Amino acid sequence: MLRTWTDTHYKLEDDDWLYIATHEEQSSASLVCPGYARDGEGFSIHFTPAHLETLENLLAALRIIKAQQEAIVDYTYPEPKQTKHLIRQSKMAGSSATEPATH
Repeated sequence: MLRTWTDTHYKLEDDDWLYIATHEEQSSASLVCPGYARDGEGFSIHFTPAHLETLENLLAALRIIKAQQEAIVDYTYPEPKQTKHLIRQSKMAGSSATEPATH
């Protein structure tokens, strides 16, 4: 018999309602996104302590992404400093005077 797999992908919006439910009898906890808050497209994922390392890696990846975004948003380019070592040529009538640039 031919067997096929289906992978389900959800893209959460920043304002999607999420909560954690614990299931002591199953030694697990769930990430829940209720369907009534997503036009019937809710889901629940059960995790056990065996998933801790993977979840910690997910959190670390998200923290890196957040830090990179904050660094980009908060970065301001420094103003250029005046350079006195550049020389600008002034052409005056009958003169070849030079003066320091003030850029």
